[in-house]
Amino acid sequence: MPPPGPETPADQVDRLATRAIIELDRLAKCGQDTRPPHLAQLSAVLGEGVQQARQAQAGSAAVNRASEVWKLREPGYLRAIVEYPIPRPGSTLPLVPVVLTWAILGIAEYSYVKDFTSIDAVARPSFFADWMTQPLWRGPVGLSFAIVVTVLVIMWRHRGPAKAQNLADDVDRVVHRLEVDLLAPLAVLRSGLAPLQVAEHTRQAAVELSAAARQFSGATRELAGATTVVDRLVAGADRLIATLPELGKQAERLAEVREELDRTAGVITSRLDPLASVVSDVSGAAEAAQRAVDVSERVMSRSFEQLVESRSIADRHVGHTEALAAAQAPFTAVADVVAQAAGRLDSTSALLQKTVAELGKVVDEVNWLALVSDGLRAADDQHEDNR
Repeated sequence: MPPPGPETPADQVDRLATRAIIELDRLAKCGQDTRPPHLAQLSAVLGEGVQQARQAQAGSAAVNRASEVWKLREPGYLRAIVEYPIPRPGSTLPLVPVVLTWAILGIAEYSYVKDFTSIDAVARPSFFADWMTQPLWRGPVGLSFAIVVTVLVIMWRHRGPAKAQNLADDVDRVVHRLEVDLLAPLAVLRSGLAPLQVAEHTRQAAVELSAAARQFSGATRELAGATTVVDRLVAGADRLIATLPELGKQAERLAEVREELDRTAGVITSRLDPLASVVSDVSGAAEAAQRAVDVSERVMSRSFEQLVESRSIADRHVGHTEALAAAQAPFTAVADVVAQAAGRLDSTSALLQKTVAELGKVVDEVNWLALVSDGLRAADDQHEDNR
């Protein structure tokens, strides 16, 4: 059996593509029939590239410089094929334990406040001691269990996207290495292509001639339109030439009219001189009036400010008047009471005067009775002495 010959660039492309596909199948844990769409597309592109590389190695004219195989040399071409969106878990999942913790703590605090607010602070148990006696679903043990379960669920939800991201990174590394390894054999194959032949030059010339023909057709259409416009311009020029004598006569008439207008303008100017002086005087008066208006505006603005200040002072005066009236109301009531008391005091004084007069009469009668009694007693004593 003869020893194997040196590896050709097409064989290198085949070997690199086959090795990359096998490694990608191993990473994705799939086979030829179960590949995901992006890997299936990559396999099809590499298979087409290997076939065209063998055709280029054999010198086939079917592979030219515009063939698809040379796209494998473009940086990022294969990596763009295997790039696909990775599912992401909800970004609010890590906040679930925090929300759960504060919810259970809020329920426990509400229960503590409801049960022990009316109890003296000395006899009141601490919040954590009361929390330890709460039911399991709202106690610290239940909270710890709920947090552990929630964290495990979040970790499980992140497990799939993390594995998908790791797989995408591994696939990207393999494809990147494949792109780098394919550069050398593809460069050798492209350098072996024959130079452009006469047929190729003819084809390109035919394409350029066809484009030039299309441009020439467009220019012809534009030229036809321009010819129509030129014909119209020529007809207009003929009409202008025919009307030139009449235009000369009209020009002479216009010159005469212009001279007449100049004379009229001189007369009007001479007659407008007094009006110009009047206008200047009116302008001066208008300026003076404008200055007066400005001064009036300033005075009006100051008057308006003073009016606003006067209104504020009036409002304050009304407020002070109302406050004074409110303050005088008790004194008015007291004055009425004093007046009523004074009236009653006058009546009481008159009554006292009458009482004093009656007492005077009573005293006089008492004194008279005392005198009479003294006279009678003196008579009795004298009669006894006479005995």
